[in-house]
Amino acid sequence: VVKPVHVLLFFMSAVLALYFFRYEHPYLLADNRHYTFYIWRKILNRTSYTMYYLLPVCFYTFLNIVALLSTVHSKFFTLLYFLCVASQIVPQGLLEFRYFILPYLLYRLHVPQHSWVVLFLELCQYTVINLVTVKIFLNKTFDWEITDSLTPNPQRFMW
Repeated sequence: VVKPVHVLLFFMSAVLALYFFRYEHPYLLADNRHYTFYIWRKILNRTSYTMYYLLPVCFYTFLNIVALLSTVHSKFFTLLYFLCVASQIVPQGLLEFRYFILPYLLYRLHVPQHSWVVLFLELCQYTVINLVTVKIFLNKTFDWEITDSLTPNPQRFMW
């Protein structure tokens, strides 16, 4: 059971952290070859309040992760997991999917196994995402003007 005071503390600290410590890396804003550029530009940075609107989703996700980890492991393990994840993700200046791979794999290894149907649907989801990414990589090119070259330099979309 989540106490209202904990919810209030979470939202207050999250709002303050977003307001005072939000950092937009120059590469995130400039490199249009990556998913993260479009996620940042089209979703997260759509308005100055969009990140605040997403805080309930973050809180709900956090509660679900804690609940699933707590069914199998102690509170100490769950706390240690979040400290390790924070120590890996918070110092990164860029928003990159690769920074979330290890925390996600550890999470999947430590939560109770879902039914085979859920695992199969998860596999299908990642397969579709990867197939779309490969299709875009192979079929969509665009040119960047390179100052030291007179020939066009086609670029490809990537993770």
